[in-house]
Order: sequence, then structure tokens, then C-alpha cells
Amino acid sequence: MELRPEQITIAVTVYSRREFVCDAIRSALNQTIPVQVIVVEDCGPDAALRDFVTRQFGDRIRYFRNPKNRGLFDNWNACMDYCQTPWMSILHDDDLLRPNFVAAMIELAKKASPRALYFGRAANLAEEGIVYPAPPVAWPQSWRELDVMEFADECSVLFPGQLFRIADARAVGGFRTGSYFTGDWDMWFRLALRFGAAQSATEVAINRSHEGVDRGTSRVERMGWKWALDNVQRKRNLALLQKEKDFSISFNRTKLLNTSPIPSRLLLRHAKGFSRRMLAYNAWLFIHSAPPHWRYAALQWLVRLCGPGILQLGTVFSRKIHDK
Repeated sequence: MELRPEQITIAVTVYSRREFVCDAIRSALNQTIPVQVIVVEDCGPDAALRDFVTRQFGDRIRYFRNPKNRGLFDNWNACMDYCQTPWMSILHDDDLLRPNFVAAMIELAKKASPRALYFGRAANLAEEGIVYPAPPVAWPQSWRELDVMEFADECSVLFPGQLFRIADARAVGGFRTGSYFTGDWDMWFRLALRFGAAQSATEVAINRSHEGVDRGTSRVERMGWKWALDNVQRKRNLALLQKEKDFSISFNRTKLLNTSPIPSRLLLRHAKGFSRRMLAYNAWLFIHSAPPHWRYAALQWLVRLCGPGILQLGTVFSRKIHDK
């Protein structure tokens, strides 16, 4: 069945961020192929946010405010409840869609139908205002079907720029509300595993970076939880893959650390704020990672010699340690 524009809604999620949300909404409205746009506020502290937004966009959007705070991932479930079309894309209040997003998804659906999840590629908007293009793709075609074995180990669907079928999302249980960090990866993997997913080589969105801002993902990194939570999600994905496809497969942390060593710059940047337990865990991952260069190996030697606490001198080392 052909994917049509009237079947698509872009849901812009917002909590309290006035400074970017209007740009996000504008990018959703300014598609070369127009679709419905809704804004879903998760009962934020800014009581006047709704008036602020609707004054600027009027009836071009529909605005919903949750009666109580539902949290990041359950707010995405709320978006599905408010949506009146079978397909939906979630857009964070600080990210942007390229004008070609909808057109690229419709074109991808023609080539890769039927799937439950379609997505493109996203550029990165740095804090200094520079837009860095999405990295080049490693496949020669204009699109690819997602490999669930690969997806179980690494999240390939990054915000923004995804489109999914709501009925299929509900069929796999919706977004996991208890997930602190990986609820998006969890959902996208379950959709890809059960119903299939495809990616376009086209750049369709822009992700905004906020290294100095107190966001949920930033807090997870600063507390040292990111790699622990990623590993929990990998184990969950592989267990589900084994159950659904009857594969004999298990989580191989040694292989993972050989192919994807823990990034030393991020580790050094945030280690000062780690709890003792998280510091020890991340140090263990670090010293068991395959070093991409001699500086990385030298720091591993220092950690073995001096203990995990040496990582908390990160401001000294992070200027000199550069990963691949």
C-alpha cells in the first residue's frame, strides 16, 4: 500500500524549551510535501508555553498538554494517543527536519514497502552554530534494509528523521516507560525485528548538540551510566533476537570492546563526576578496550598502574587524547 501525505503526522515534543521549539515546529511545517503537525507538551513548568506557541502558529498545528508529567518515553506514547494518522514521526523540540524529510520517507516507502520503520540520516548542529553533514554511508544503494543482528549491537536509528507505523508500535508494546536512556533504541529494534525497517541514504534532519546543557542524555554520560545502560540494552536485544528468530547468540563484551572501544575523550571529560562504582565499571571497560592508537594505550597503562582515580584528572589528559 502506498504511503500518502495525509497518513503522516509529525509530533513535536516539548517540555519547557522555548528558545528552540518554534524552529522545530517551523521545520515540520515547511515540508515540500505538507503533513499534519501536532505539538505535545509533557506538562512542563512553563504554564504560558501553549499560548506562546499557538500565537505564532495558530491553526497550522494542534497543541496538546498532558494533564500530568509522563516522562520522556511515555510522552512519546502520548503522541501516539493524540495522533489521528496511521504514521507518525517524533521531533524533539530542539531538533530540525530538512524540507525534504516527508518526500524522502514517501520515496523510501515506495522502494522498501512494507516496513514498520523508515528513517534517513541526520546532520549535526554544533553549539557554535556550524552544521556538520551526516557521515557518508557505507553502502552503495540509495537505501538499505536494517540488519537486525547489527542493530542489536548498535543503535542505527538516531533522532531526528524517523517515521513509524503506530499500529505496529502498539503491537510491540509501545515505548518502554521504565527505560532511563535507551527507550528509543528499544522500540526501534523491536519494530525492526518484528516488522522490518529501512534507511534512506538521504540527509533528512539536523540534530542539535548541547554539550553544556543539562539534558537527560548529558546527565547519563556525566554520571557514567551511558555504557552500562547501552550494554543492558544490547543484552535485552540479543535475548529478544534469540527468542524471536531462534538464533543461538549471546552478548560478547570482549568483541564489542575490540570493535568499539569506549571513547576516551568522553570518559575523561565526565569521570570527575562519576560515583565510585561507575568509575570502577567504566575504568574496567576502558582498560579492556582495544586501543586505537598509542596515546589511548598509554592512558590504559596509567589506569592499570595508578587505579581508576587517575581518570578523574580528565581535564589534564582530554586535550591530548584523541580517539579515531
